Amino acid sequence: MQFKASTDYGLRAVLYLAAQGHTCSSKDIAQDMSIPRDYLIQLAQLLRNAGIIEARPGKHGGYRLANDPSKITLLQVVNALDDDAKDTTRTRRKDRADASMVQGIKQAYDLVLTGYDAYFDSITLQMLLDASQDESMGKEFLAGRLIAESQRLLAEAAAAA
Repeated sequence: MQFKASTDYGLRAVLYLAAQGHTCSSKDIAQDMSIPRDYLIQLAQLLRNAGIIEARPGKHGGYRLANDPSKITLLQVVNALDDDAKDTTRTRRKDRADASMVQGIKQAYDLVLTGYDAYFDSITLQMLLDASQDESMGKEFLAGRLIAESQRLLAEAAAAA
């Protein structure tokens, strides 16, 4: 799966801030993470509006995480960067919602979104940083998160039935 550019750049910036652990200038983030600086500033506004990062003005200002990396999930970051696109998609889907064939497809697509959201919501920035220290550990971590979220969704479904 390939993220769109805004999500890719935004995730890079947030992971950079999580790894650094302090206020970083937009110039440093842009240079170190290969993000166009003007684009980074636009994305930072979205992330700030979502409460994920804080902006510090002044000579020694820049950006820093608004919370500990263990409290920020991958889903929160992705949603902050993709909100406009999701709203547009939801509106288009509602316009077509009455077609009978579409209902089955919508249900299948909703399952995809539920799985995606559950998986991404189970992963924090700190978990990603920890898992990235060792390639084999990273793959084990991702597989373990997927299994844990699958089990949680199964238990949720069983409780609802």
